[in-house]
Amino acid sequence: MRSRAALLGLALAVLTASTGGHAQGRRGASAEPAASPTNVRALVGAEAASRLVKSVDPDERLRGIERASAIGSAEAVALLVQAAEPTSPVRTDGRALVALARALAPFADQERVRNALLAITNTGNVGFAGRMPQGRGEGGLSLEDGDPVARADLARHVAAFALGQSRTDRALELLYGAARGGGSGQTAALHALAVFPPRDPGFFGSANAQLPIPVVKLLGELGDLRALERLHGAARSPDPLTRAAAILAIAQLGDERGIALARAAIVERDVRMRAASGEALVLLGAPERVRAVTALVSDEATSMIGVRLAERVFHPEVVKLLLPRAQVHPDAELRLAAIQALGRSPDPAAAIGLTSKPIVDDPKVAYPAALALARSPAPNAGALVAALATSKTTAVRSIGVRAYVVRAMLRGEREGSADEVIARLSGSRDETERSLGVFARIALGDAAAEDTLGDPVVSIRRASVMGAIAHPTNGAERAMLARMGTEPDAVTRQVLATALTGSDGGASIPSNRLLDRAEGGGPDGPLAALALARRADEADAPKIAQLLASKDLLVRAHVALGLGRAALPDATGRLARAYAFETDASVRRAVITALAARVADKDAPSRRTTLEQASRLDPDALVRALAASGLTGNAAPVGAPVKREVAWLRLARDDGSAPGAPFAAALVRPDGLALPIAFDAEGYAIVGDLPPGESRLVLAPRLPRD
Repeated sequence: MRSRAALLGLALAVLTASTGGHAQGRRGASAEPAASPTNVRALVGAEAASRLVKSVDPDERLRGIERASAIGSAEAVALLVQAAEPTSPVRTDGRALVALARALAPFADQERVRNALLAITNTGNVGFAGRMPQGRGEGGLSLEDGDPVARADLARHVAAFALGQSRTDRALELLYGAARGGGSGQTAALHALAVFPPRDPGFFGSANAQLPIPVVKLLGELGDLRALERLHGAARSPDPLTRAAAILAIAQLGDERGIALARAAIVERDVRMRAASGEALVLLGAPERVRAVTALVSDEATSMIGVRLAERVFHPEVVKLLLPRAQVHPDAELRLAAIQALGRSPDPAAAIGLTSKPIVDDPKVAYPAALALARSPAPNAGALVAALATSKTTAVRSIGVRAYVVRAMLRGEREGSADEVIARLSGSRDETERSLGVFARIALGDAAAEDTLGDPVVSIRRASVMGAIAHPTNGAERAMLARMGTEPDAVTRQVLATALTGSDGGASIPSNRLLDRAEGGGPDGPLAALALARRADEADAPKIAQLLASKDLLVRAHVALGLGRAALPDATGRLARAYAFETDASVRRAVITALAARVADKDAPSRRTTLEQASRLDPDALVRALAASGLTGNAAPVGAPVKREVAWLRLARDDGSAPGAPFAAALVRPDGLALPIAFDAEGYAIVGDLPPGESRLVLAPRLPRD
């Protein structure tokens, strides 16, 4: 008995020492973790991890990688390094490649680990081999879920970020080599260097060193003035593309010596040099910037470049050149660009030009011109918009009323004559005119949507919903939720689902109806999935799991956002697993937003680990910021109120005509929420109450569950 007790005591002492040594090794900045021959946990764990990593089952490979990373002994790290070799089965397994990059990240202070991370950074696409049947799942062999090409790209970026966040000179040298090499890892390496720049610009070579064009552009984006001498060296390159990139980079850094370089280059015959020089003069605010832009606009070879630059140079001479190109030009793209440039000019002549007869009477450009005028900073733009809204020509008045609504919502500018026109339209016997008038009055807050949501004419009901989206109220939200169960028109029923974003969250809608909409493939599916996930309990867990693994990225993102508020006990774990191999940045943003919102689970290991990995290694800047905020406990609640924007959209056939039938789509807001919207009979949709930023329109119908 004494002998057994002594042996047990010795074993416990060894295990305790092993645990303490491992923790100290992981915290160290330079020493490699070393395993003692008496380290029972490390020896046994490493052996099991080795068997798992080499398994033909992809799930077992993942467990092996995670176990080896958790052990952290020299043997375990060597196993991870070996898994990154070209002959390893991990290299044809997208999920394992991502997991391996994350597993190696904590050990990036070791040379062998850095080389392994570089190998992942430079890895090619997994291709079809990564989708071959693998493993021994419940149903036998199965294809890898997800896009293997996107997974390989994610793994490259994670590996590059692991090298960059180590902040060691050697790791940055490896990234710089990948950036110069131009292979599959160049994009990831450049991205990582932009986020984790070297401390010394001399890292990029001497002033006379030949710099690749991507590196020249990177130096301009880093904003480090110490890189200027290297850029001036590149500006003397015999290669015109390198010189052009260098001149632009110098201008981005605000070095006024770039003005002399641009002056000398803008007279060259090479179009690329002239374009880069003109942009440099604009960026640096050179006295001759107006002359440079007018020269570029006047030359057909550089006209499009000049028109783009004209958005940043406001001068009567520039306006004079833009007007004829906006009115009559054979190049439709250039014509639209000229209209956009006029709309951003504060010159009253630019606003007047947007209402000229060749533009207003041309259905191809009347809408973009009215949109530009609605947003114009010109002091006379409001009066010109009101004049369009009161036009006696039906087509002009129709566009003018919409432009007036947009400008009123954006700038608060109201005009009595235009308001009178809208009031008359709302009482018109013509269905199209009445729909426009009803929408405009509700959107401007002059009428209540609930008063017309039950109108016998479907287009009026649809216009009421779109008006309520632009000007949301509690009364409209309640009325829309109540109408969802009785609305006979499919398109209107889909658009009514925007009420699910409100404070009620669709609590009165039965779960089976939400599930049917979530799986139906319509534009209201994502919001239905969001509402269903918010109320999920253990009985709903199987359906939530299916939706969280949906092929539709909008549904995945909205289920994740819903789980951020759900009472489901394992919601945090589900979100952590959903993040692990998600390739779409918008879905990862939703997952991290939801995890950050689950402050009640702030001590959960899966939440903490996922947020820590995302804050350091995710290639998306917003994901990193959301994760860092979540770790500090400063995460904003989902759907926090911010300043609102307006989108005015038009849907047309190839010949420019309106669709002719009701059409529903989804507008994905900058915060990730997908609003179902409807285009009216003339093909227009005005969507208000949007967060600032870039929105995305999804027109193609999604696949239903069957």
